[in-house]
Amino acid sequence: MNEGKATRYHRLRRRGTLTSLGVSVLLFAAMLLTGASAALRDLVARPDGDVALSGVAVYTACLILCHELVILPVRLWIARVERRYRPATPSPASPIDYLKASGGLLAAGPLGATVLYAVIESWPTRWWLVMGAVFTLTVVGVVKAVPAVMSRLSTLTPLARPELRDRLKRLAARAGAPDVEVQALDPRGLGKPANAAVVGVGENRRVLLSEALVAGYSDDEIEVVIAHELGHHLHGDIWKGLASDVATILVGCFAASHALLVLGPSVGLSGSNDPAGLPLVLLAGGAGVLVMAPLGNLLSRHHERRADRFALELTRNPEAFISAMRRLGEEHLAERPSRWLAWLSYAHPPVHERIAAAGMLAEVWSRAVRAEPR
Repeated sequence: MNEGKATRYHRLRRRGTLTSLGVSVLLFAAMLLTGASAALRDLVARPDGDVALSGVAVYTACLILCHELVILPVRLWIARVERRYRPATPSPASPIDYLKASGGLLAAGPLGATVLYAVIESWPTRWWLVMGAVFTLTVVGVVKAVPAVMSRLSTLTPLARPELRDRLKRLAARAGAPDVEVQALDPRGLGKPANAAVVGVGENRRVLLSEALVAGYSDDEIEVVIAHELGHHLHGDIWKGLASDVATILVGCFAASHALLVLGPSVGLSGSNDPAGLPLVLLAGGAGVLVMAPLGNLLSRHHERRADRFALELTRNPEAFISAMRRLGEEHLAERPSRWLAWLSYAHPPVHERIAAAGMLAEVWSRAVRAEPR
């Protein structure tokens, strides 16, 4: 594993992320403190001074355009870092790609803000609870729709290797998930690096393998990777992660609600439903989400370690697991983070810790075999 390259990549990536976050905070704070947000609200207001929901959408679109233009140099610098260190990984590598991503944000952002302010208008003091329910319903719908969406956006084909397909179906049956479809996904789906996923729920559950994984990894390595993904599904980690996300969003919404009540008057807002307060909602809500992030990462790391243990116990092949982890770590430029950095920002345990845990389990099994009476 190229530690020097991985360390440089992650240091530059974090620097870009923190710079992007800092620029966003400064922009939103400046809009509130200088009255620019109120001036923009007045531009979209009706003659009587009220702002209709259509005006909220226009305000939000203008805010997004301003933000995307200000943040553009940082985003392009991050894309340059990605191209330099991970050329095989899809990233917004050109202004055209960046414009496409911004276009998606321009489509979704005004809609989300319109829903937000409609909810605030209807439930002025409890809107944060209602938005949590809206978020939950939305994400549940997305989780159930993932197989159908991926079928439309990507090319799904039956795995061309019958022996591997049958082996993975037997693995799923041993794990308690019979009749799982095993399919190959072209690079537009999971990307050029080796990757795999188990998507859908119930009868729609599918095992998806990227072409890079099928072509470049051994059957043993592929089996243990899929066993790990099956562990997530069979332990209900998708829904537990969803519950964690909902809790995080509720904290963010509550922080935004409190900020509108406490700080809103000092920045010239007429009330919680004033669209000029959207930058304050983003700042306070983002702060709440950041505070909750380490707890969500802690839960995620617990799920990952349990899925690792499940995969090892199901396959009884620690050598393949270690080999796959090393190769994936090299391909994804895994670093050796400090303990505080891993606790603060890592949703997965560091690769070297996962390899060490697999080695310790293998040693326990080896000692148990040697201790058996002959």
